[in-house]
This record gives sequence, C-alpha cells and structure tokens, in this order.
Amino acid sequence: MRFFQPKNEQNAHVQAHWRSPSSRLSPLPKAKCPHTFALLPFLDQLSTSPQPFIVPVPHTPPHSAAPVQKFWQNAVLFLLLYELTRSLLSLSFFILRCAHFFRPMTLEQLTLLNYKNIEEAELRLSPNVNCFIGANGMGKTNVLDAIYFLSFGKSASALTDSNCVRHEADFFMLQGQYIAPDDTRDVVSCALKRGQRKRLRRNDKDYKRLSEHVGAIPLVMLSPSDEQLVTGGSEERRKFMDTVISQTSPRYLEALIRYGKTLLQRNALLKQEGTLDEGLLDVLETLMDADADVIYTARREFVEAFQPIFAPLYARLCNAAAETVSITYESHGDRGALAPILREGRVREHIVGHTLHGPHKDNLDLQMNGHSVRREASQGQIKTFFIAMKLAQFLYLKNHGERRTPLLLLDDIFDKLDAGRVSCIVDYVSGDDFGQIFITDTNRDHLDSILAATHRDYRLFVVEHGQIRCEPSSLSDDETQKN
Repeated sequence: MRFFQPKNEQNAHVQAHWRSPSSRLSPLPKAKCPHTFALLPFLDQLSTSPQPFIVPVPHTPPHSAAPVQKFWQNAVLFLLLYELTRSLLSLSFFILRCAHFFRPMTLEQLTLLNYKNIEEAELRLSPNVNCFIGANGMGKTNVLDAIYFLSFGKSASALTDSNCVRHEADFFMLQGQYIAPDDTRDVVSCALKRGQRKRLRRNDKDYKRLSEHVGAIPLVMLSPSDEQLVTGGSEERRKFMDTVISQTSPRYLEALIRYGKTLLQRNALLKQEGTLDEGLLDVLETLMDADADVIYTARREFVEAFQPIFAPLYARLCNAAAETVSITYESHGDRGALAPILREGRVREHIVGHTLHGPHKDNLDLQMNGHSVRREASQGQIKTFFIAMKLAQFLYLKNHGERRTPLLLLDDIFDKLDAGRVSCIVDYVSGDDFGQIFITDTNRDHLDSILAATHRDYRLFVVEHGQIRCEPSSLSDDETQKN
C-alpha cells in the first residue's frame, strides 16, 4: 500500500491504492506525485479488503513530507496500542468472570423457627468451617438438615414436610442469607404451615416449581445413613446419581420428573383387570422412551466422568494401594430403545402389575478388587467407600455445570473409622479444594483435630436440647450468634 498526495491542492484527502497478489500497481509518475512516501511495511497487512479506502490528510507543502510521515507513523502506533489495550482488558474481564465460577457459595446467616426440635435460632456462620458438637438427639443434625432443606426444598431425612414442624407448633420457617460467587447476596426462605402448601422463595420471589431451585445452591451431605449407598438396594444408588446430575442439568431433572409421572400412569393401567388399553399404552410408552433416553445418556456420561475422580480419591482416603475400586453403570439402555422392550413385555407386566424395564431399574455395580463391596468389604472399607463417593460427588459438582464450589455437610461420619482413615479424611477436607464446611460430632477430639489441621477461621457451636450457643472461636468477637 502506498500513499500519495494529488497534484490538485484543493483536494483534502489522499487515496490509498492496493496491490493484489495477481497484479502489481505501477508507481505513479514523479511529476504528478512528487511527495510520495511509504509507511511501515506491516501496513500492508492491516486489511484484507481489496477495495481502496480514503484516509483524510490535510494538504501539506512539499517541504513538510517528513513531519507528515512521522505523524502517520505515530497514528498507526496509537491505533495498535489502543487495540492491544482493548484486548487485554477483555481478557482481564474474562479471567475475573471465570474466577467467579470457582469461588465458593457461602451461607452467611441461618435462621430457624420451629424446625424439628429447634424452637428458635439465628446463627452467624464462618465462611470456612462450622462445627456443631453435642450428644445424640440434641438437635445438631437438625441444623444441617435445615441447610439441606434450603438447597433442595425438602428434608434429607423426614418422609414428609409436616414431620419437620416442631411438635408444639403449627408451622416452621427457615431462612438463609448467602453470598454468591459474584459477591451478590441471595436470601432463600422456606415456610410451611400444617395442612398448607410450603412456600420456597428466593429474594422475595416465589418459585413456581421447586425443581427450578435445585442446583442454585449446590450442596453435598455425608451422614451415617449414606452407608445404604453401598449396602442398600439399587434405589439408593439411583438416588445418588439423580441428586448429583440434577444439580448440574435442569434438562435431566425435568426428564426424570416427567418419566416418574408417566411411569405411575402406566403402572396404574397395568394394575387394572381385563383387557389393556393398547392405544393409551402406546402413547405412554412413547413418552417414556423419549425421557428414558435423556436419563440413560446423562447417567452414562456421569459415571464415565465420575470413575476417574472416585478411584484415586478412595486410594488417598484409605491409604492402601492394594485396594482397587470401580463403579459400573448397569442399565436397560444397553439393550437399546425402551419402547420396543415395554411393548414386548406388556403381557408379563400386566400379570405382575408394574413396569419391569426402564431407568427406574438402573443400578451401579460397586466393586473392590474385582468383588462386590456389599458382600466382601469390611465395615471400615464400606464406610470409606461411600465417603469417597460423596467427596467425589463434591469434586464433580465443583467442575461441572456452573462450576461453583458446593457447601459440604459432614454429619457424624468419623464413628467406626480407625485413626489412620480419620486422619486421611481430615487432611483431605482441610485442603483448598473445599469451601464452606459444616461438621457435627459427639467427640470433641475429632473436632479439635480437624480445627488444628485446617488453619482456617472457624466457629464452634454447642447444641443442647435444641438450644444453640456459640463458643469462642477464631472469628472476631463482634460477630455474635443469637438464639
């Protein structure tokens, strides 16, 4: 590209002529363009357009060609620096936004009113470690269950919501003030009056469907009942998969809910005596087939991603290289589409009165050294196995979906573990991978060892007969707890 100044002094612009690879522009005669000058070599790369463009340049006397050339060189440099600065700023904003994904969601304040055996409590919480100590039946697990309720819209243990209302009361209310990864504050509340529908709200707005809230506050809870994940029936392992995947995939949760409703309708038809309504069954089975495909695909992908997280984590917690563990997904989906299988089995299913095939029959095969964990493992190995599964769930949620660090609830998990395994677990959860942690225990020694290993701010609460008081902690004294 070359710049030239026309001979006509009335022109207030300069036209840039381009050379294409196939044709070379002949230089202009010196008589018509006595003040031709060339810009920097890289100017030829500034545009890929073959069209000429007009660059405004005031008319300059012949003796000032050198200053004009310097002016244009400075102008081009300025433009290059401007574009570079814009790119760096965009990159900085992108990095800052990505960093939010990996910052933990924290619960700043928790309020409980008539929740199980807790009449009233308002807790100011540490963003790092919160410990609740007390004898069995005092209510420390109920605090963790309240936190679980605010994440999932239901209790982790109660069969019905009405069971969460304190015996002497007609309602319960929970409220949590959260600090989101982008430093905004969210207020989540849930209230239930006996005989009425519960209300779940976020920032004073009611949810139309509770499923819309699942995944908004990711959470992982470990408790002694999680042993059923290994020793219980297949429904426990399906529940485990559903709890994890639903927090990262709204599409999966919607398909799971639809499939459950359609399954109930099909089972109701199968229980009826007399001739089956083949047309209605065709419709139901078509709907089930579409949702089953979504469920099967998501579960298969989950297990494929989960296994590489779980196996090394178990090895670290048990500190025994000789124990090799694996998880295998067993599903109807391995045999193909669900609709033909259901159609073929209608007669038999009519006899038994329920559906025998589908994702509601899926399972996880848990093995250690090539044998079933359920039949071969010791009590300590079983407990380490399900603890490793739940901590692997934490890491999976942290690196999938919206990539936010979940809250971690550890409810009395150190019982029946030898000192070596306890030490490995304490060392692991004290690392930087974990955000806000809530721990309950009856043994003060376990809590002291955890707090000594974390080197992080903490709060220690003592729970007695539903009353909660805060002990002196590493937080400042002006942060008080009310109950």
